[in-house]
Parts: sequence; structure tokens; C-alpha cells
Amino acid sequence: MTNSRPVGVTAIVALCIVTAFTSLAFALLITTGRIALSAGASLLGGGLEQLGPIAFLLYGALLLLLALALWRRFRFARQATLLVAIIGIALAVPAISSAVMDSRLLAIAREGLQIIVRVMIVFYLSQDPVKDWFAQRETG
Repeated sequence: MTNSRPVGVTAIVALCIVTAFTSLAFALLITTGRIALSAGASLLGGGLEQLGPIAFLLYGALLLLLALALWRRFRFARQATLLVAIIGIALAVPAISSAVMDSRLLAIAREGLQIIVRVMIVFYLSQDPVKDWFAQRETG
């Protein structure tokens, strides 16, 4: 296994950063009253947007922390990212089920894409070469 960062890890870090800044933007816009809480429902999922701007702030901070930890190659980052992705899949299931029942094509596509991306993240981070790359930091 090479010591250089896998391309997939870089892509996941970039996705975490973009999503984190989007979440922080929602927190700011909700706090200033420019958009409704429901505008960010698809970002958090599971009705968590009803907790207010603090939920968006915490989610953004969590994703920035994960991005930094993945970039720095901390072993816990891989496991934490797996956990966040799996929880995201579970939170997206009711939303896609509702969208299918109501035949809302845009919502089906949006929620389906989120599930697909999260499954890809889980699959990628579960591969032995990626596990080995994270494990090398502690031994190397």
C-alpha cells in the first residue's frame, strides 16, 4: 500500500467540506430569518431540521471535524465517517418512502442520490486497502 492519500478519501473530504459549509450557510440563513427551517430538511433528514439552526451548526461542525480527521489520516475518522454515513442512510429511508408513496420524482431523485452516495462511502471506506492506509499511520 502506498503512502499517498487515496483519491476516494480526498473525494470524501471534499464532499464533507462542501456539505459542512452548506449546513453552516443554512444555520446562518435560518438564524437571520431569511429561510424557513424546512428549507434544509433534505440536508439533515429525519426531521432534525426542527431542532433549529443549532442542528445545522452541529452537523456542519461534525463534518468539518471529520474532513480534517480524514485528511490527517486519523484512524477514528474512517470509523466515524462510516457511522455518520450509515445513520444518514437510515434517516433517508422514511423520506424516500414518503416520496415514493406520493410520486414526488424530485424528492425520490434527491433522497435516492443521498442514499447512493452514502452507500458508496460505506463501501469505499470498508475496503481493505483503505483500512490499511489508515492503519499505516499508527505503525509508520
